[in-house]
Amino acid sequence: MPDRLAKLIASTTLNGIDFVEITRADQTGLRVHFLNRVAVARSLAGSSPVTITGGEATPTVPVLPIAATDWGLDDEGRPTLSLRTAFRGDFSSYRLRIASPILDPYYADVAFTFKAGCPSTLDCAPPPACPPLPGGGPLIDYLAKDFTSFRAALLDYSARAYPEWVERDEPDLGMVLAELLSAAGDELSYLQDRIAAEASLATATQRGSVVRHARLVDYEPRPATSARTLLQLDVAGGDVPAGLVVEAPLPDGGLVAFELGDGLDDTGPMRTDPRWNRRDHTNPDLPPRIVPYLWDDAQRCLPAAATQLWVAGHGFGFPVGDPQLGTTGIALLIDTAAPTPADPPVREIVHLTGAFEELDPLYQAPVTRLVWDTGEALTAEHALDRTVLAGNLVPASQGRRHTETFVADPDPEGPAAGLAAVTRTGPDAGCGDPVPVYLHTLTAGRLAWLAGAASGDAPAPQIQLTRRPAQPGDQPQGWVWRRSLLDADPFEPAFTVEPAGYRDIRPVRIAGRPQWEYDGDDADSIRFGTGTFGGRPSPGSVFDVTYRVTAGAAGNVAADAITVIPPGFDALIVTAANPFPATGGADEETLDHVRAAAPRAFRSRQFRAVRAEDYTATARELPWVIDAGTAVRWTGSWLSVFTTAQPAGTPDRGTEPTVAERCDLIELLGRRRMTGYEVFTLLPRYVGLDLVITACAQPWGLRGEVEAAIRVELGTGQRRDGTPAFFAPGRMRFGTPLERSDLEATIQAAAGVRGVLSISYRRRGLVPGFVPMPETVTVGRDEIIRVDDDPSRPDRGSIRIVVEGGK
Repeated sequence: MPDRLAKLIASTTLNGIDFVEITRADQTGLRVHFLNRVAVARSLAGSSPVTITGGEATPTVPVLPIAATDWGLDDEGRPTLSLRTAFRGDFSSYRLRIASPILDPYYADVAFTFKAGCPSTLDCAPPPACPPLPGGGPLIDYLAKDFTSFRAALLDYSARAYPEWVERDEPDLGMVLAELLSAAGDELSYLQDRIAAEASLATATQRGSVVRHARLVDYEPRPATSARTLLQLDVAGGDVPAGLVVEAPLPDGGLVAFELGDGLDDTGPMRTDPRWNRRDHTNPDLPPRIVPYLWDDAQRCLPAAATQLWVAGHGFGFPVGDPQLGTTGIALLIDTAAPTPADPPVREIVHLTGAFEELDPLYQAPVTRLVWDTGEALTAEHALDRTVLAGNLVPASQGRRHTETFVADPDPEGPAAGLAAVTRTGPDAGCGDPVPVYLHTLTAGRLAWLAGAASGDAPAPQIQLTRRPAQPGDQPQGWVWRRSLLDADPFEPAFTVEPAGYRDIRPVRIAGRPQWEYDGDDADSIRFGTGTFGGRPSPGSVFDVTYRVTAGAAGNVAADAITVIPPGFDALIVTAANPFPATGGADEETLDHVRAAAPRAFRSRQFRAVRAEDYTATARELPWVIDAGTAVRWTGSWLSVFTTAQPAGTPDRGTEPTVAERCDLIELLGRRRMTGYEVFTLLPRYVGLDLVITACAQPWGLRGEVEAAIRVELGTGQRRDGTPAFFAPGRMRFGTPLERSDLEATIQAAAGVRGVLSISYRRRGLVPGFVPMPETVTVGRDEIIRVDDDPSRPDRGSIRIVVEGGK
């Protein structure tokens, strides 16, 4: 086709729009330039001949009326038209159209933007093209990974690049340089492989890397933990300080140390008294100090579930406690030897709530009645003629403490240079001013970790770190341990412990400073922060660290194994023994086990709730919840989740969660809920039942004793074997029906019951009178059956027992 633009420029009858110019800084002034000299003035058609359309935020921009003075000519005599708009347009592209018969229809509109005058960093020039390398560049063998392959690749390249160099003897300077570069490449290749391997849990070899990978999926590898036990001491004097060491012999001839106390933080004295010893060591021929008093030689058995015992003598001075006030009395060991040495002894520990000095009215013998709480009722029978009591029970944990001193960045020429801490370059550090990371490797062995007294508590390291005063008169500053420095505030005096060791290669010095190298995972190191997470010690800071080392699983010694008292302590402790085996000691979790367990633990625990069962399982994660029920309902606008939790404990605790417990439940469910769901926590609904049970007693059974046995089986506490009774809290769950067959089987199991004649029941608030109990008493899915049989709270259900037959 012919060139339309060139023909229009040469035309003498038609014209067209060339471009639009923005003439005002406020972007409301425009100037339209035309293609040739044909006059356009007085040819505009319509009331609004000029339109501006096509914007996004502002689709149309109105044009103000055109005056005769708005027309003009450019330097070449071509017409121009100056326009004013009511306001400026947006950043989109607009089209300006002029209605005139003089304008060619194709060139009667033009695209423009109001923002043509805005500054821009766009470079319209094309980027310069780099000239090609001469000869196509060197050939790179990416499979070269060791010294031999690097050497071969360098020699192949030199043969092409320097064909005149043909010498290949080892003394040649070129061969020396080639082999030197090959050795450097071999080392760098090895470092690349090692670093790349540490980036994956499956291939990491350093324990620190494996621990960090496991923590990314909320799995905490188990460190080496210390064993715990109780020691029974026979002492020569008064209180025994914490930290004293006793030892147990090992089969290989070594000794494993135990320290008295609950851990490194336990510094107070532990109350002991020679009156509570097992034996009177002033005269070995005397019998044990605390022995049961036999009221009758025919009654030599202390039954199970007993909560009191008489011992011979006065003047023991036993401290007693009060459970209601939260005080704890002295712990006593009740040790009953077995009939034969081949059988283990029966041992139990009770805490006294009462010690009453009395007198046998028949023989005028002094006796002391010892009482303890029902929660510690004896679980086994004890033969009193083979029973001995002993006090002075103190906790002990495996480990031995050590103390070290180190200095962060000391003066290389100063007296503390030999105590320098490990100094490494921190992350994201510039070359001009690197941020140091200070570490100190514990030299005595693996750090001991101690699990909490409560089950499920995470173990904590047995370590104390203190910075010495920088100026005379200042106080020492204690630094706190954090599991991760990410949990520390920017300037908090905090540290963490890493499973890594560093070896001092002190003869090697750079700029007068000692050098260190990584020495494997068989040690632990203190690590400080850099000021972003955890405070950074100032140069010259002197630290004292006290820590304990552990033998791990080797500390789980058998009962009566901790008997060795090191020299120097026999003035305080006469004898020592652990009546129970030491437990809780464990070696650190192996890397293979972490690799296998961490992904499985992450997949097995879901941190989301979708179905009603998921919300119920989430609520049961709280320690105070023994059961939960969930219903999902449509409330008219969205789905709402209604979760009810049943609190644990006895009826004395209360039947409803506390405000704090409900807040914890709401917060937990809120984190797991699906988007768009609303969570409500309702209070549990209890259904009180009144039961009338008619039972037949055995001919030899006393009706009163049979009734008492049935009440124990159907109570809210424990049976004689220690299992929960039938209506104990937690046995009846949400929506669980009451089966008559289960109830009759429980009654039949009571001592002296021959059979069940009838059972009647009524539901409080629903059934006015008693009716025969059906095979199943059903309740709603958000209801819990309760029969507390508490005369003070009849609304919680009751039991009336009628015993026929017997005596």
